[in-house]
Amino acid sequence: MKKFGLMGLGLVVASMQFGSVLHAAETKTGDTKTTEKTTAQPLHAIPFQGSVVSVDTVGRTFTLNGKAKERKFKVDEHTEIMADNKTVPFSSITVGATVRGQALRHEDGWEAKKVTIGAKEPMPASDQKK
Repeated sequence: MKKFGLMGLGLVVASMQFGSVLHAAETKTGDTKTTEKTTAQPLHAIPFQGSVVSVDTVGRTFTLNGKAKERKFKVDEHTEIMADNKTVPFSSITVGATVRGQALRHEDGWEAKKVTIGAKEPMPASDQKK
């Protein structure tokens, strides 16, 4: 019986010491790092290009076709929408249009930062590198 009491006491002491080590490790990281793994968001926008398959004017989103699946992009008041080198309203994005741009990926989807309507124009032969 005494052996079980000593073992139990030893386990309690060991768990208290281990717990304080974990607490110290968490406080050492401070506010700059978290102990849990979180999904890191890119620091830069990721390019996209495709054909618009649907537009939601109320939710201010548009969906592009993709090789594996469709991708939905959210547009907000800070999104730059361009066509023919001019700023245009969201209503200019229509089904069937080819668009390209840059977006940030979030846990709940894509946030478009810049959208250009129309296919990319090829470079003139004189400007291409040999």
